[in-house]
Amino acid sequence: MFSRALFIIVCLRLLGAGIGQDKPCELVECFNCSQPIGINTSQACPLCQNTSKNCNDDFLSNCTIKDFNVNVNTSSTKVKEGDIVTVNCTHDVPHGSISWLKNNELQENEDNEIFQIKYIPKTSVISCQVKSICGNYNSTITIEVQAGNVLVVLLICVGAAAALLMLFAIVMKIALKRGQAQSQARKRQRQQNLENIHSSVNTVTSYY
Repeated sequence: MFSRALFIIVCLRLLGAGIGQDKPCELVECFNCSQPIGINTSQACPLCQNTSKNCNDDFLSNCTIKDFNVNVNTSSTKVKEGDIVTVNCTHDVPHGSISWLKNNELQENEDNEIFQIKYIPKTSVISCQVKSICGNYNSTITIEVQAGNVLVVLLICVGAAAALLMLFAIVMKIALKRGQAQSQARKRQRQQNLENIHSSVNTVTSYY
């Protein structure tokens, strides 16, 4: 706050030197001139007194800067990918000039109170900066981009493919087990047939 006040003081002094001693200071609106009832006028900001509004007056000790407001708003902070987003910036900074930043990148030729994003691909941080002789002020808003229809369809397709692959694996496993069971049954049958043949041969041999 002190550095901002010092910056304003230097600017006002330079302005006063350029326009002459008799011209009133037009930037008195930067300072808080709403004094409590009964305050000693000697303790008030010289620029706030009707008898002293020259920019060269010494106001360092008693002059305070107003608390200016900058607000950004939009219809919704949650949008879908590809939506058009309109952001509004309102402020009460005197003689303020607006600039817009998107993800900390200055947007060229955007100096109005309305900032429109024609296509927003991902979650973005939007900032409105207001610069004036009274100081620099800003406000920020985050626009969250939710998954669009394309991503939803892609996720559904991936899920369906995974389900089909799992079903195919289960069917193959069942078929493999069934094939192994049938193979073992045939093997046991062949072994039983061999045993029967061997038994028959032994019986015939014993008979003779």
